[in-house]
Amino acid sequence: MDWNKYMNTNIKYPRAKPYFSAEARKQIDEYYKEILDTGNLIQGKYVKEFEDLFCQFVGTKYAIATSSCTTALEIVLKSIGKRDKKILVPSQTFVATGNAVIASGNTPVFVDMNKDTLCMSLQSIKDNMTPDVAGIILVHIGGLITPEYYEIKSYCDSNNLFLIEDSAHAIGSSIDKIQSGALGIAGCFSFYPTKLMTTGEGGMITTDSKELADLCRVYRNHGGDGRNFFYNSSNYRMTELSAAMGITQLNEIDLFISERNKIASAYEKHLSDIDGINLLPTYEHIFNCYWNFYFILDKSIDRHLFKTQMLEHGIQTGDAYSPPCHKQKAFESYVNSEQDFSVTEKVLQSHVSLPMYVGLQEKDIIQICGKVRDVLAK
Repeated sequence: MDWNKYMNTNIKYPRAKPYFSAEARKQIDEYYKEILDTGNLIQGKYVKEFEDLFCQFVGTKYAIATSSCTTALEIVLKSIGKRDKKILVPSQTFVATGNAVIASGNTPVFVDMNKDTLCMSLQSIKDNMTPDVAGIILVHIGGLITPEYYEIKSYCDSNNLFLIEDSAHAIGSSIDKIQSGALGIAGCFSFYPTKLMTTGEGGMITTDSKELADLCRVYRNHGGDGRNFFYNSSNYRMTELSAAMGITQLNEIDLFISERNKIASAYEKHLSDIDGINLLPTYEHIFNCYWNFYFILDKSIDRHLFKTQMLEHGIQTGDAYSPPCHKQKAFESYVNSEQDFSVTEKVLQSHVSLPMYVGLQEKDIIQICGKVRDVLAK
């Protein structure tokens, strides 16, 4: 497909965009003026306040702000102290998850997913277990915490495996009222502009372990305390400007999550009777923040054509993350021909997400779903 043809398309409904209320914009202006007046641009009082507020929100004892979710993952992996080990990672994730494993001195082993959740499956973990596997990174795709979580956690505990959450999509998601970011040894969050809340670029680590939190802070700052350096690391700090923006976003996170759930409910309502669409199941004990709203097209439908025609109507759709990690050239040396990715390969040929952001109204959802119906009826 020649995407340049669509570069100037008038996109009425983008796949995602950040939201800043009038009150938040005013507060950001005030914060930024103070930061610029003082000249304290990094790792100051706003970063500390953001960390304190975020760990209160998640329900953990500690939070460590970073420059991105990718660096958060890398810092946690280094702080755990495992090297030259294998870490199980879903192939259905952004490349950053695998890259963080490599950067930490370990080897990613990509595994298959569950067709109903799009998350790493328990069976795929068992199928890829070897004596040199040290842990797993559980990615909450689209904001969903897999209903297999308890079985996966039990399996990890029984086999002395650490469990790190890649919570990039899952700010505010929970299972039995336990928040994402409080389900493993550590959680890693993203504040990229397409996520539920943003700091421009930025990430956060959450944990209940003081030892791990202290090490993460050291690795965040070139591996030392500013004068003495103990580990080979780099600069993964968050700026005061990013943290100040993050505080205003976190102040409104309940609104963001509530609005996204309303949008998801509206999508379910207006898509449920459209032929060619298969909605994913929901679970009573799992609260989804809905980074994305996914559905599966019938195998007879050409997704490429569907996405193209939706874009012609000014509606941007997504298919994260296609192609999956095991199909990426960057990871070809980490994949062998005996591995089974049959579920991932089947589902990622036909899954689609629709626009999801604060500001979409019921009338917008009706219009978007109407275009879905029209395109599929052709």
